[in-house]
Amino acid sequence: MFPLVSNANVVLFSNGQKVSTDVQPIIKDGRVLVPVRAAIESLGVKVDWDNKTKTVRTTTPSLNTSFKVGEDFATVNNKRVQIDQTATITDGRVLVPIRFISETHGHFVDWDAKNKGVHIFNTQAAYFTYQETDPIDIPVLMYHILLEGQNDTISVDPDRFKEHMEAIKEAGYTTITDYDLVAHLKEHKPLPKNPILITFDDGYISNYTEAYPVLKELNMKATVYVIASRIFDQPQIYNGELEKFTWANAKEMEGTILIQGHTYDSHFKGESPNGKQRGMIASRVNLNGQLETQKQFEERVYKDFVKSKELIEDKMGYNVVGLTYPYGDYSETTIKMAKKAGYEVAYTVKSGVVNKLNSLPYELNRITADGSFTPEKLLKVIEDEMK
Repeated sequence: MFPLVSNANVVLFSNGQKVSTDVQPIIKDGRVLVPVRAAIESLGVKVDWDNKTKTVRTTTPSLNTSFKVGEDFATVNNKRVQIDQTATITDGRVLVPIRFISETHGHFVDWDAKNKGVHIFNTQAAYFTYQETDPIDIPVLMYHILLEGQNDTISVDPDRFKEHMEAIKEAGYTTITDYDLVAHLKEHKPLPKNPILITFDDGYISNYTEAYPVLKELNMKATVYVIASRIFDQPQIYNGELEKFTWANAKEMEGTILIQGHTYDSHFKGESPNGKQRGMIASRVNLNGQLETQKQFEERVYKDFVKSKELIEDKMGYNVVGLTYPYGDYSETTIKMAKKAGYEVAYTVKSGVVNKLNSLPYELNRITADGSFTPEKLLKVIEDEMK
């Protein structure tokens, strides 16, 4: 994701090696343009320049491209392809949009915003090696309920939510699932460019009626972490709480929204040994006037975690790997029981991003997607957390 600035001191790298250029790469309308020969000839692509027609041609055994300076389309293997930034001439050198020309030839491109570096790789293995040495930051956004006319840390107006999602997509982010994140953190599998995980806690009906249609329309994905005891086969209200979606709704959302765990029935607080209110999965609490033992606490939390996981897996037919802690309240015992119950990652409400070198799998950060945030403000908050 390139920044929308007019120019900058951009540095070009090819397979990890800095490339010297006699003309400085530039950023134009949010796209990086680089001297074409310096950028891709070292990666095995032949470059020819027709000065009379002001046309660049690139050739490999399987691919030919050509495009003229100033035109907004290119020809790729005799097919016309629209491009979002035209080639230009600066100080006698032809500068081309690096992402288009590189990815057209099957290369991999990465933007290092901090150091203003463009990295090009001609093999997937080289790109993955680079990712291992320079791990990416993964923002995880936290939502709860969508309510018309309400915008705060818990509630987001449906129209504002759609604005958030459109801005995220327009900014070049790609939504991922918990499965993708687990594979990346534990098996070092690569993620798509600019990954982001969209999450909802609790399982409110608006996740189905409002969020799901928006996500489906935009071809985006999200995860809802449900209080499993509050999800029923038929619509009903539990003990005066706001309505949740049904298991049938959850099945309908499959492919767009993944269902994961937010405990079975532990989304409330109790009195801890020091007299303070703590989340039920975070501490020993007084039950029926008696402070439970450590053994009783561990057994209670473990049974809750297992019951939630097994119910969701039975209803949905797929694995539950992710857990969110109610109120973001947890302890070493909570983590121990989550691991024992078979969860592979768990999320807090601590603000920040996920990074496989610095993040603990059972203490993953999330960014609150506050309803008061304009789309621009949300993107700024995400970018600030990634610095």
